[in-house]
Amino acid sequence: MIEITTTELRKNIGKYLTLVIEKKEQVLVRYRDKGVFALTLTSQPEKAHRPKKKEKRDSYFEQPEVLQSIRQGKADIEAGRCITINDPEKIWESILS
Repeated sequence: MIEITTTELRKNIGKYLTLVIEKKEQVLVRYRDKGVFALTLTSQPEKAHRPKKKEKRDSYFEQPEVLQSIRQGKADIEAGRCITINDPEKIWESILS
């Protein structure tokens, strides 16, 4: 059994929840003069219980003309049809040379 303060709990909540879940340790939290509270595990979490977050997709990048433009840009870069900016302070010198 471990007894801690609310300040300690706030600083290291993950540590103490892990102790309760994995080590089955009883953690008591002392809150000023209000009392002592116990952290207890009421049920084991089910891994499939949490819904997976849906990946947000930008529909702009699914448009055929946009995808074709991206492919063309990649091909231009691979073929050397691009300008390399060596010094960000002198962008126009790189473009115009």
